[in-house]
Amino acid sequence: MSHVDRRHSQTQDRYAADDLETMQEATRYTAHVFNLFRPHIGARVLEVGCGIATMSRLLAEISEEVVAIEPNENCAVLARQAMRDAPNFSLRHELLEDTDAQELASHRFDTVFCVNVLEHIEDDVEALRTFREAIVPGGHVLIFVPAVQAAFGPLDSALGHYRRYSKKQLSKAFVDADLEVLSMRYTNPIGLIGWWVNARILKSASHSRRQVRLFDRWVAPWALRLERLIPMPIGLSLTAVARRR
Repeated sequence: MSHVDRRHSQTQDRYAADDLETMQEATRYTAHVFNLFRPHIGARVLEVGCGIATMSRLLAEISEEVVAIEPNENCAVLARQAMRDAPNFSLRHELLEDTDAQELASHRFDTVFCVNVLEHIEDDVEALRTFREAIVPGGHVLIFVPAVQAAFGPLDSALGHYRRYSKKQLSKAFVDADLEVLSMRYTNPIGLIGWWVNARILKSASHSRRQVRLFDRWVAPWALRLERLIPMPIGLSLTAVARRR
């Protein structure tokens, strides 16, 4: 079976929007991820890679201003539709590399919110430096990325991932970007097992809507509750909170 590597075509491909629509079925998991970052989300948020606005809705409910960047045209169209009634939300359909750094800084953002995006950017350190320059001193950079490179499979390539992260690798990227790491933790170890099976055994190149629904309904309620009590030694994803000194 042949698989598509979308690292260099991900901003034009409809696949990204279709996959995000499938993942919208995981409402409990979305809430879990958002709540991991909730204490660090400020009043003026730059959301990098808003996708189809799954997280944008939650951000707009608690923040004064949300400015989103989304390079994929298919996603941007759906995001604008989803957020058309949110006056504190605006969207820029462009690459992060093409943004006007000075204009971004003029917003005096106190938060950069970046969920499942950094792995799509070839030069992740330069992206983190851009985040640093966009926020005020003391502002937070909130990052959620896929973890464990050994789990990299056809779905990662299809999604346009350059890498999956370890704590050491992500910490070094923050240090190289002159950002102070405040916390870093793994999340969703059960999901890692499922991802590994799909990647290594089933060779899957797309999310299964049925699997997403089953996970969100039967696994997420108890597995994510357990995480709040016990730190996970490994997981499908890494969450990180960093600060501009």
